[in-house]
Amino acid sequence: MNITDKIEQAKPAIPVEGRMDTAPRTRAQQSGRSPERQQDLVELSTSLSEISTKELDQQQARRVAAIKAQIQSGEYRVDSRQVAEKMLSAASGV
Repeated sequence: MNITDKIEQAKPAIPVEGRMDTAPRTRAQQSGRSPERQQDLVELSTSLSEISTKELDQQQARRVAAIKAQIQSGEYRVDSRQVAEKMLSAASGV
């Protein structure tokens, strides 16, 4: 017996009714109700309002003032390796 004989002896597939011939029903259709339209709802987080922007501005101003003082005194040094790494990571999209 070869493979073609086995294929010919195989029983034909029996179609499953109701599975592929109709589109799936929604829950509203299954329960017999008409679907209700729902309105979109947007909720904004309040976490930003909890952070004091005044405090953040003051921290940033202190950092800028410290860097300015280092530049004026000649003490500010740029780490060329770190700059190169940042440039390469930005170029690669990482």
